[in-house]
Amino acid sequence: MVDTTWQQKFEIGHPRIDFEHRIFLDLIAQFADQAESGAPAKRLLRTCAELYKYADFHFFSEEGLMEEIEWPETAAHKALHRDLLKQLQDYIDSVALDQVRTSEMIGFLLQWFTSHTAAEDRKLARALPSSMPYKAAV
Repeated sequence: MVDTTWQQKFEIGHPRIDFEHRIFLDLIAQFADQAESGAPAKRLLRTCAELYKYADFHFFSEEGLMEEIEWPETAAHKALHRDLLKQLQDYIDSVALDQVRTSEMIGFLLQWFTSHTAAEDRKLARALPSSMPYKAAV
């Protein structure tokens, strides 16, 4: 069983980003639960699609904050987001073709979430002015 429990180390100190990260981790947990319980491929693929769409939304949200403060690391951070979406789509395609073990995908997602949140998103949170904790990204 995979541990998808929210941990203090995931908190970056920005309320909206932390909230969105909780939802993303919940979707990973949902996928892990479905995979471990032997859910039908159709259900797994639907959750994969939801994961992808939510990741895309969350990245758009974060990138709006980056652009608003003209953060110098925006381009590099956006590239990391694009890479994750590409890798996630590759995993989804493999799941659709029954060519990848779901445990491999879950491990990838958890590792990426943990490392990206702890390093990259924490840098962004430090750059955000305290006066804009809830400001909309668009």
